[in-house]
Amino acid sequence: MKRKLLLLVGIISLASCSPNIVNTWNIDKYEVINDKGQNTTSQNIGTITFKKNGKGMKDINYNVFQNDYTDQSEFRYELHNDYIIIKNTDKKDESALNKTWIIVSDKSKNQVWKSTDGNESVQVLELSR
Repeated sequence: MKRKLLLLVGIISLASCSPNIVNTWNIDKYEVINDKGQNTTSQNIGTITFKKNGKGMKDINYNVFQNDYTDQSEFRYELHNDYIIIKNTDKKDESALNKTWIIVSDKSKNQVWKSTDGNESVQVLELSR
């Protein structure tokens, strides 16, 4: 009996290590850090919603390097222990958020994600519920 209880506790603690993403999250900060020193930060740019079925919705507006962006689109996602992949549902959707994000900090009410564009910049997202 004691052995079964320890096994159950171990399984529960492993399951609790994976990020709990299903919810609507506020995007408190979107930061682009460029190797050339051209950094920019946008605050409170909108929301991103993750559903249990692996789909979600973005509703964001922001400005990066004096360019305005609006992204109100659906997406699909794959959640892994330390990263999440956001994919477009429409081939025409070219969202800056559709990519693989490393989950740097995973708390119940706050998360920090980082990604790169493959060139010379890193993007940082700070989310809260």
